[in-house]
Amino acid sequence: MDFRQYYRCPWHPGLQTVYQKKKGSTEIIITALTAPPGKTFKDIEILPWESVLPELLKRITETTENKFLILLSTYSNEENSRIAKLFPEINLIIGADRRKGNISPQIHDNCLITQTTKQGKYQGVLDITLGSIRKWGLNSDEEAANLQNKLGSLNWQLSRLEEKEQRGEKEKKRRKAIKRLKTEKQELNRQLSSVQKTIEEEKRSGTRNDCFTNRFIALAKNLPDDQATRIKVGNLNEAIRDLNRKAKETAVKSPDTSTSSLSYNIAGSEVCGTCHPSQEDFWKKTRHAKAYETLVGKRKHFDLSCLACHLTLNMQNATTANMQQKTLLGYPVELQSVGCETCHGAGKKHSIRPEQFHMVKNPAEKVCLTCHTEEHDNNFEYDRKLQLISCPTD
Repeated sequence: MDFRQYYRCPWHPGLQTVYQKKKGSTEIIITALTAPPGKTFKDIEILPWESVLPELLKRITETTENKFLILLSTYSNEENSRIAKLFPEINLIIGADRRKGNISPQIHDNCLITQTTKQGKYQGVLDITLGSIRKWGLNSDEEAANLQNKLGSLNWQLSRLEEKEQRGEKEKKRRKAIKRLKTEKQELNRQLSSVQKTIEEEKRSGTRNDCFTNRFIALAKNLPDDQATRIKVGNLNEAIRDLNRKAKETAVKSPDTSTSSLSYNIAGSEVCGTCHPSQEDFWKKTRHAKAYETLVGKRKHFDLSCLACHLTLNMQNATTANMQQKTLLGYPVELQSVGCETCHGAGKKHSIRPEQFHMVKNPAEKVCLTCHTEEHDNNFEYDRKLQLISCPTD
């Protein structure tokens, strides 16, 4: 088997899909678990894996004898380790822990756990050779070949040093090296002998463990897109845009009350400019002012996952995770940019009574990180970026 981890799987909450394929006499079974999202979904019940997985695995094991079970999981690496301990029937877990990046294959209670980093920066290639028993072990033939190679290299080093020793070029440091290499040679011979006995036993008994090799391949950013995949993704994005375009038309005709609540206390950058003209002029030259135009240029202005970070929202008291994103489709035109109040807080009350209601001078780093996540800005430095957008003082 050759598992190529090209992606981080956006499995839908609550989905229980089982993919099954036969490899020789072994049934390869793939299923998935999705960690609970940060928001709720109407008419969708999110169940913990503790209540879903036991029944799912029971159904699989009852219908399949010789199986190799793979679990795709968006849970944390720690939670995946717990799952591996509780369910020894799972042979492989391919994770998607955003915090961990590449995880070289690790065996936990006879379950192999691994993942590649996010954003397609690496391709993980996991080659698995199925044995006759479901237990992870070494590929004895490959291990014997590696030991033979190491032994050959060591013998060459040893012969070079011994030649110099025979010519009378005696040196204390060289003698120590010869002694060390001879000790290493004895150990390699011992390991090789042990592996060769294992190979003989495997041939005699006809039983072999499952074994694997793994490598991570760094992917260049300038790799060309796969044409067929690019077309499919483009068609999917176009269909999503059409749905959201229709939803926006409905939202404009019947403004949602939650949309109004999001923008209720926000005055807009033009109002700010009546008292702070130099600051408004400066802001207009920043990328924040053209944030929504950027979406329009890329035809992403109907993409719900993008909108929240390209509009004027009071990020002092909100996060993109807890917003009802569909309500943003009907957001007021005058607030379609990352305006002053995104960083400094809602300013309607301040515009009426500035001596009573004060604004936040500099946004805290956590406010910036609401949108400048590693996924969208992996070069974000708070102090440096703050200097770039800091308005001139009066």
